[in-house]
Amino acid sequence: WLKPFWLKRSFLKTTRTPPAHLAMARRPVLGSLLVCGAATAGLLQQLAFVGPSAQPAVARGLVAARVSADYLERQGPKDADVPFTPTGGGPEHQVVYKKRPFGILRYQPGAGMKGAMAMEIIPKSRYPGDPQGQAFSGGVKAGYVVKSINGADVLSAEFGKIMDLFDDEVADPRFSKSTALALEKQGGRLAEPAATPLTVVYTEIPGYQGKFAVLTQDGQDGYGR
Repeated sequence: WLKPFWLKRSFLKTTRTPPAHLAMARRPVLGSLLVCGAATAGLLQQLAFVGPSAQPAVARGLVAARVSADYLERQGPKDADVPFTPTGGGPEHQVVYKKRPFGILRYQPGAGMKGAMAMEIIPKSRYPGDPQGQAFSGGVKAGYVVKSINGADVLSAEFGKIMDLFDDEVADPRFSKSTALALEKQGGRLAEPAATPLTVVYTEIPGYQGKFAVLTQDGQDGYGR
């Protein structure tokens, strides 16, 4: 039952409680290590966020909003447009539109913002009864000037009035998020939308040589640029 002296001393050394002043001295050191560790972790997170390894917006699922090319294409007259004065005297063509839209993407206003010339026609009817293929099916061509709508002469009418009668936002060059401002500037609507079916008579200007965009056929949208 007697244990060797060296075993007793070793046991005492392993179980002996350190002095209170040594324990107190160790606590600030441990606290400092924890604070430094937290600060280092925060710094690494900041570097990961702003550093070269940060994920781009697209990778995080954020895609910048894009504007359709046609949105810019339909904004009024273009530098390439050849000016014209709305006059008759050429061949006339009658088309009946059963519903909106009609299939004309853009009109050009004449001199003094009078009259309206068809500039871009969707070159395809995607299926029987396709509203966007009505102008194409009716034989409308770029350069045709609107002469009358439902029997009313509009050959020299205000361009805005003709657009209001058509009420075809696809073709209206004022159609954008600023449409309300444009209408307010002209004093509100110049005409109420014409009733459908719409009977439109177009006329050609003898000797007029315009520059027209060439649209290609597309099975999905009916046209391409």
